[in-house]
Amino acid sequence: MKILIAILISLTIFVTSSSYSQSSFKNKGNRASLVIVSQVKLFEVAEKTEAIGRLITVNPTIISSKISQEILKIHFNIGDNVKKNDILFTLDSKDIQRNIKQISAEMKYERQTINILEKKLLLRLSKLKRAKDLKNQNIITQENLDNANILLLENQQLIAQRKYNIKKLQILLNQNKENLSFSKILSPIDGNIVNIVAQVGALTTKGKILASILSAKFTEIETDLRSDLASKVKIGSKVDIYNKQNKFSGKVRGIVNKENIRTGTRKIRISLDEPLPANLNASGTRFSLHIPVGDIIPRLLIPKDALIPAANKKIVYIFDKGFARQKIIKSGVSVGNKIEILKGLKEGQLVVVKGNETLRPNQEIKIKKRKNKEKTKKK
Repeated sequence: MKILIAILISLTIFVTSSSYSQSSFKNKGNRASLVIVSQVKLFEVAEKTEAIGRLITVNPTIISSKISQEILKIHFNIGDNVKKNDILFTLDSKDIQRNIKQISAEMKYERQTINILEKKLLLRLSKLKRAKDLKNQNIITQENLDNANILLLENQQLIAQRKYNIKKLQILLNQNKENLSFSKILSPIDGNIVNIVAQVGALTTKGKILASILSAKFTEIETDLRSDLASKVKIGSKVDIYNKQNKFSGKVRGIVNKENIRTGTRKIRISLDEPLPANLNASGTRFSLHIPVGDIIPRLLIPKDALIPAANKKIVYIFDKGFARQKIIKSGVSVGNKIEILKGLKEGQLVVVKGNETLRPNQEIKIKKRKNKEKTKKK
């Protein structure tokens, strides 16, 4: 009897421990999966098309000579970067400086002559006054008085002539001083020298082109779009610009109103919101473009990472009170890394974007806290 009781107790302990182990294992399997979610939001956006564009220079800045002189020095080479007001060329200025000295001397002579003539004028006025008094006393004739008047007028004419000469000389002096400043040809912009058509020792003439400079500020991106798409692009639309891991922004500046008959495309010109870094600022650099097409309308968008393809349908998982609920959706246009939802979701719902690959319908899930948010809270 005692043996039978001992056997029964042993069996009871074994069954109990076995059941506990199974229960513990089940609870472990039901542990909630960690996921990252994103909210379904309504955005005012247009459909976007992807294209490849290249950087082009709108208008190279032409550097030309404003005077005819010999080139003494070229300060930069092709390919060099220059800053605004850097000296590009030095022209011979000896003749100009000689002209300035000569004109200055002539102006000094003319002013001294005027001083003498003005002193003569005072004497002429005094003589004319005495002549009038003598004529009133009938001591001199009218002819004598007229001669005094003529001498006075001739003196005034000489002063007027000298003043006119000084004005002409002043104009020549200013012109030569301006030419002296033109003997140092400065860069009008920040940019890169792409062409030099001058040589030291050569005689340049007024208006002759010496160099060309490309400016970072006057660059655009050009791309070709199918004519049917180009006709839907709006001037001023914001464009996302990519080069590897770099992202920039720009706007549609213009659409060329001419179709390439061979390719069926039209050119789109995109201006940049800010200058590109030096390593991407070479003419011809290629960029990936996301260009808005059509009207801007409200669209319900979710990240593309939330989509899970399944046979002939698209599904997503939403976070619903701690459980993953499967939803079949109908998608619309692609907008960058997001996609439009036409049917199946509502604004404000939380879709699973990470950790959704192995989810099962109605599985228990838990939202994983993002590190950057945790750091923000700690601060």
